[in-house]
Amino acid sequence: MRPPLRALVVVAAALALAGAASAQSTGSTRFYDERGRSTGRAERSGDVTRFYDERGRSTGRAEQRNGTTRCYDAMGRSIGRAEGRK
Repeated sequence: MRPPLRALVVVAAALALAGAASAQSTGSTRFYDERGRSTGRAERSGDVTRFYDERGRSTGRAEQRNGTTRCYDAMGRSIGRAEGRK
């Protein structure tokens, strides 16, 4: 997995675990490098956050259910999970 994608997944997992959005919320976040160029975006719809690179190609998704965020690559393979505090 490319390092920028891993960073996007970590950011999405942190947002999901922090409860930054309710289950019905939608939104989009764009990510930029140190020179101000777009490196990709994340779009949230319900409990799913989808990630796209700078060209708009899907790079993965994160799904939140029952306090656990599961991350998947562009092919749908599981690449990790994060669990909320108990």
